[in-house]
Amino acid sequence: MNICFSENIKSFRKQKNLTQEGLADLLGVTFQAVSKWERGESFPDIMLLPVIADLFDVSVDDLLGVDKARNEEEILSVIDKFDNGKYNGTDGALGFVTEAYKKYPSDFRIVVRYLHSLINDSADDRLKNKKEIISIYNRIQDYCTNDRIRIYAKNLIIHYFKPLTRIENSGITAQDMYDIIDTMPAIRDSREVLMSYMPVDELTIKQGCRNLIDDLLYHLHNAIYHFLFYYDLINPEFTTEKVNSAIAGMELMRDIFNKVYTDGNYAKSWRVMIYTYGHLGELYHRIGNRDKAYENLKICAELAKKFDTMPNETERTALFFEGTTLNKQEDVSVYLDTSVCNQMTRYMTKNYRLSDDFKNTPEFQNILSIMK
Repeated sequence: MNICFSENIKSFRKQKNLTQEGLADLLGVTFQAVSKWERGESFPDIMLLPVIADLFDVSVDDLLGVDKARNEEEILSVIDKFDNGKYNGTDGALGFVTEAYKKYPSDFRIVVRYLHSLINDSADDRLKNKKEIISIYNRIQDYCTNDRIRIYAKNLIIHYFKPLTRIENSGITAQDMYDIIDTMPAIRDSREVLMSYMPVDELTIKQGCRNLIDDLLYHLHNAIYHFLFYYDLINPEFTTEKVNSAIAGMELMRDIFNKVYTDGNYAKSWRVMIYTYGHLGELYHRIGNRDKAYENLKICAELAKKFDTMPNETERTALFFEGTTLNKQEDVSVYLDTSVCNQMTRYMTKNYRLSDDFKNTPEFQNILSIMK
């Protein structure tokens, strides 16, 4: 049986707003003893356990983490089902994780996923769950001792705050968001960067480099896209000069991806490459180059069809990735069970700024037929 005493006593102490010295004074021990308990280097005398538990208003089992150890298998099952969309029921992710949250309100792995679902539930009404969202976020930051969970929560709240900064009287400003962003780790401190050169064996180094290349290319797309299109998001009137600059940027990104992923297996960036060709088609339409518009929209449709029909496990043969496999469901960023063809059909017919006469041409209708 695993005992979780060290992390529990640290968490309970913080919830009581006690320092190590303060807890030591209350228990009649040295603060060095408390420090060793929290580092897992030693345990208190057995006679002290009921005293400590009583001080924190918990049971000895709670203090030792016995119940947590017993329930670990169930908690891990909940996490797996939530992360991989394996839950059933009409209430979706929020209903599923709410039940787990009621049962394990002090397990921050569950708490942060409940926070995630609350934020998603607020997509149509950003103020709907605001009070509870901020309360849970603060509880994670104040009491959770797991850095990855705390950073996960920060990432969630940053994305939640951005639309709130545009809502009058939301109580959230851009500076509130920037203050949290400023506490996030720099790229050089990330797991992916460190694993690309710190391991001492060749296989681990190579896998770390592969992961970093995939991640960097994915985020490169996002950086280029936001650099080129932020103006478009707030003002749809693009000048010809801006359209040509956007085309040049998107084509540069396309060429980089195709030189790295020479086998046409775009790994984490599958969906962003599909979007890239779709955006290029729309941009060429804006400047009146229909041939290029058809060409890029056709490639977009073909890639969407290829992605939807490719098996979940595929071999990778490009430089850096030869001999590895891609798991479509687990490895592709923003993977959805829904059809990419359906999504791109909707984009082309409803979202992209394509004229009605263009959409009524046989060439465009043939493009749509690829995705049926």
